[in-house]
Amino acid sequence: MVRTAMLVSTAQEKRVLRFVDSSQSEVINLCSELVKRQSINPLYTGVDVDKVLGGEKECNEYLEPVLKNFGCKTELFEKAPKRTNLVGVLKGAGGGKSLILNGHIDTVPFGKVDEWTGKDPTSGKVRDGKLYGRGACDMKAGIAAMIKGIEAIGKAGLRLRGDVIFESVVGEEVMSHELGTSACIERGYKADAAIDPEPTVLSVMPVTSGLFWMKLSVEGKPTHSCVRDQFIRAGGKGDEVGVNALEKGVKLLNAIGELEQQWGITKQHPLFNPGHFVLHPGVIDGAPHGVRVPFVVSSYCTIDYAVWHHPRETAEQVKKEVEDYIKKAAQLDPWLSKHPPLVEWLLHWPPGEIPADHPICKTTGKSHQEVTGSQAKIQAMPAVTDVAFLDKAGIPSIMYGPGDVMQAHTIDEFVAVDQLITATKTLALTAMDWCGVTEN
Repeated sequence: MVRTAMLVSTAQEKRVLRFVDSSQSEVINLCSELVKRQSINPLYTGVDVDKVLGGEKECNEYLEPVLKNFGCKTELFEKAPKRTNLVGVLKGAGGGKSLILNGHIDTVPFGKVDEWTGKDPTSGKVRDGKLYGRGACDMKAGIAAMIKGIEAIGKAGLRLRGDVIFESVVGEEVMSHELGTSACIERGYKADAAIDPEPTVLSVMPVTSGLFWMKLSVEGKPTHSCVRDQFIRAGGKGDEVGVNALEKGVKLLNAIGELEQQWGITKQHPLFNPGHFVLHPGVIDGAPHGVRVPFVVSSYCTIDYAVWHHPRETAEQVKKEVEDYIKKAAQLDPWLSKHPPLVEWLLHWPPGEIPADHPICKTTGKSHQEVTGSQAKIQAMPAVTDVAFLDKAGIPSIMYGPGDVMQAHTIDEFVAVDQLITATKTLALTAMDWCGVTEN
C-alpha cells in the first residue's frame, strides 16, 4: 500500500483519503485494464487501421459502466466511425462551482514490439512499483485517477455541490481535437474550470507551448554527379552546370540553427526551462526526382520542422519571424536568392495559458500539499495538450497528473504507482474544495 503524508484539515477529507487508501488495488486495476485494451490513434502514418480502429471505443465502453456505478449520467458519441468519446456528468447537490476532468484515451503506436519487455506493450503489469504498457503514462493513469478520485468522494458518504464532467476523448495525439475535446465543447459541456491529468510528475501546469509543423522545400538543378567538380570548384561553371538541393537545404538548416540559438537567449518564460523554445529539424528528404541513386545530383530537398514557440506570441508573429530569417539567409546565396525556398505551415497546435495564481491552480496546489506534505511545483508543460482548446472556449484549464512526460511514447512506457495513488487523492480533494461538498 502506498502511504502519503497528510495535512488535511477536515474530517471529510480524511474520510475520502482513507477510502482511497483502502481501495488502491481498484485504482491500479482500472489503469491496468485500460492499458490492456489498445487504443492507438488510427490516424498515425503506417498503422494498420483495420487492427487499431475501434480500440478507443472499446476503452470508453469499458469505462462507461464504471461512471454509471457511482451516479454519472453518461453519453457515448462519435464524430467519426468507431472514434467514440465518453462523457459522464455527476450532478452536484447545488451551490458549487463546476469542474471538467478531461483526458485523452488515444495513444501513440507501440513501436518495435520485440523491444518491449516480454514483447507485450499491453501487459498492464506492475513490477517494482511501476505499471507498464502503452498509454500507462500518457495518459490512462490520469484517466483512472480522475475517475477513482471522484468516486471515492461518494463512497465516503459525501456529495459534491457543483457538477463534475468526465471526458475521455479521442484524437488528442494527432491534434484531431474536433473529434474529441472540441466536440465535447460543441455539445455544450462546459464548466467553471478544467483539469487535464496529463503526466506532469504531480506538478501544477497552467501553460503549454505552441507548436507548428513547418516544411521547408529547396530546389536544385540535376546533372550527372561526375561533373560535381564543375559546380563546387573555383574556376568551374557553377550553377550553369548543376546545383545540389541537399547542400542548399543543409545551408538553410544551419542558418535556422542559428535562429534557434538566438531563441535560446531572447525567448524566455518564467515557467519553462531556459532555452525551451526551439526549431527542431525532424525529417530530411532529398534526391533526384524519379530516381533515388547518388549518381544524379539531387533536384529537391525538404526539411520538416517542429517549431516549439512561446505561448505569448501569436501564430502570425512566429511565422513572420521565421520566414523573414529564412529569406535573409537565402539572399546570401546566389542560387537561393534566385530560387527562394518554399516555406509551408502544415499544422498549428495553439498554446494554452492561464495565470499561475488562478484559483484552480491554487486549489490544486493546496490539495497536493495536503496529500503529500510538500508544496506543489508550478511549471510549464513542455508538450502540447487539449487544454489549449478548453482555454480557447473560455474554460480556465490546467494539467496535473501522474507520470513523467519523458516516459510518454517510449518503449516500456510506465507510470509509478505511488504517483497514480497520489494523483487520485489530490484530484479528489481538489474537487471537494472547488465544487464544495456536503454529507450525502
